[in-house]
Amino acid sequence: MRIAVTGAAGFIGAKVVTELLDRGHEIVAIDNFDTTYSAELKHERISRLEQREGFHLITGDIRDERDVRRMFDPRPDAVVHLAAQGGLRKSMDEPAAFISANISGFGNVIKATVDAGVGTMVYASSGAVYGGTPGLPFREEDAAAFPLSLYGATKRCDELLAFTYAHGAGLRCTGLRFSTVYGTDGRPDMAMYTFARRINEGQPIQVHGHGKMVRDFVWGDDVARAVVLAVEDTSEFSTTPAAGGPRVEVASAPWRVLNVATGRQVELMEMIRLVEAAVGKQAELVLIDALAAEVRENRMDVSLLGETLGFVPTVQVEEGIPQAVRWYLDYLARLAG
Repeated sequence: MRIAVTGAAGFIGAKVVTELLDRGHEIVAIDNFDTTYSAELKHERISRLEQREGFHLITGDIRDERDVRRMFDPRPDAVVHLAAQGGLRKSMDEPAAFISANISGFGNVIKATVDAGVGTMVYASSGAVYGGTPGLPFREEDAAAFPLSLYGATKRCDELLAFTYAHGAGLRCTGLRFSTVYGTDGRPDMAMYTFARRINEGQPIQVHGHGKMVRDFVWGDDVARAVVLAVEDTSEFSTTPAAGGPRVEVASAPWRVLNVATGRQVELMEMIRLVEAAVGKQAELVLIDALAAEVRENRMDVSLLGETLGFVPTVQVEEGIPQAVRWYLDYLARLAG
């Protein structure tokens, strides 16, 4: 297939493109190389991809309709939309940037997809949509009506926009609600890497929620595989019955959301201990309250993902965190050298 991918220079995007190329697909990709974190790292990822046959890059911005529509000539068979602004705390401080990229940009991509007659779109949502949802673990059938961060609110908005096009245009829309994604070649601004750097330098680390916060850490390469499984899935599906589901006459819209996680809960302190072991030094901890935008426990049910796409996670934190930390420390050493 010919597949259009937005955000191809990103952590998840580059891994998804690699997996798609490995499976013989042709890729047309777009990225604007913004400086949310090192653009140099993004260019490194793209340089590796450009060595692969079947990869074509458009340097452009999803907030520009003209840039987006360049991906659709010739028309792709499917669209994978991963480009977005990320970060719970940052979203509360910079709402305009998040609304512009995550909502307006999403609108440009999904409209161009429909106008081009493409039948399938897979896009990145987030476990942040659940926010203050009562009851654990979070399930796709939950209303997801109370996101705690503006970032989570933009992702929930994307899901709702997708439903309108699934219903109105018959576009097969799959929203993947990613849990905490980590791994090699990752985002240097992630807490795990910040901890690793500061521990390595002998500096204290701030531990939100007094270390009691719970997360589901999912390996980046596993996430990429879940995205590819969703793209290649040709089975028929109808509307995920969130909040009890829609009226019967519109419930056939091909719109679904799926949790992408491991189903395993890891306390923040457990993650820190694994980072300490990988660095080889003990951390000096500064325990602080959680931010209002942070979910205390992110427990996600992943049974539907397994039943629907046959996804099984392959890497758990005991294996993954040491690999991720080693990659990051090597990356810092390269920058310093």
